[in-house]
Amino acid sequence: MVSGSCNSCTSRLVEKLTLTTTSHPKPYKLQRIKDDGGLVVNQQVSVRISFEKYKDTTLCDIVPMEARHILHGRR
Repeated sequence: MVSGSCNSCTSRLVEKLTLTTTSHPKPYKLQRIKDDGGLVVNQQVSVRISFEKYKDTTLCDIVPMEARHILHGRR
């Protein structure tokens, strides 16, 4: 079980921006309540964020799904 807040981004975003990934130190599985399968989260990516003068870097888990899957209840 994952505790605390979790930053995530989709694998498609990582591909489009050609970001460099790293192995997740503690891989975990995401799944819906009535789902036998699940998605394995086993990669991370460091993402730079900037808004005007604010600049930061955050570590995000890479989730192998699209936003439309969440909206339509698919995996």
